[in-house]
Amino acid sequence: MVTFTNLVNVPISKVHTCFLDAFSNYEVPFNITLAELKYMLERRGCNFQLSYGAFNEGLLVGFVLNGIGSWNGLHTAYDTGTGVIPKFQGKGIAKKLFAYAFEDLQSNGIEQYLLEVIKTNTKAVRLYKELGLNISREFDYYVFSKSKLNNFTSKNEFDITFEEISNFSMDSSESFYTIQPSWQNNKESIERKRENFTFVKALINKTFVGFGIIEKHTGDIPQIAIHKEYRKQGVGEKLMRALAGFSTSEQLKVINIEKGYAPFEKLFNKLQLEPGKGQYEMILKF
Repeated sequence: MVTFTNLVNVPISKVHTCFLDAFSNYEVPFNITLAELKYMLERRGCNFQLSYGAFNEGLLVGFVLNGIGSWNGLHTAYDTGTGVIPKFQGKGIAKKLFAYAFEDLQSNGIEQYLLEVIKTNTKAVRLYKELGLNISREFDYYVFSKSKLNNFTSKNEFDITFEEISNFSMDSSESFYTIQPSWQNNKESIERKRENFTFVKALINKTFVGFGIIEKHTGDIPQIAIHKEYRKQGVGEKLMRALAGFSTSEQLKVINIEKGYAPFEKLFNKLQLEPGKGQYEMILKF
């Protein structure tokens, strides 16, 4: 018999074991160390009190790991990882686990549920729709090596300089945004692990014209933005290369870029970088 409860008393080592088993037959193999899982969950605001597990005779066989925070002004739970181990897949456990989770989340004042899912994971997309989630946005993602940025030479009329800023204020940069960052790329996610990020300003004649942020050890670039008046002038391409110089990872990634956003599409097209299969952002208001 499978039972459900929150994960507050479950050691993260057991969650890690279940995580690896659950994703062992996933479309994109997800091999992650215990330290890497712990870091990922902390960055995304995971709360084990409001995360849930499915248990069979005391064995954790499935999980829903939730980050908790504010999203568009509502108290929100964000799915930082969901899985069921292969032996228990196809038995309706995920659907029952989500039903249990949604009821408990609502009783704890959560107003909506947010997640992302790879488009080609049709089983998961179908499950989420059955649970009442709706597609709110489509995302592209890019994963590439540093060397790919060496294939492009940007030409522009400006002398662009780049400056690492340790006391960079993310609030002051919000005027540069024209699209909303995803949960894992937003200000709160970055601030939770701020010490692992490098913040770089792009300057033209000492005028602040753009910025980028890179997670040094993973090569993840959660945010890059150029002032509207300085776009289409090669700033973005040079800023990408400057950010790469701060990464200790040979692989770079830009995840959850809103599909159809022309400035990003043009930037990555110029850099000759191809997107992955894409993701859906989905949301359910309780």
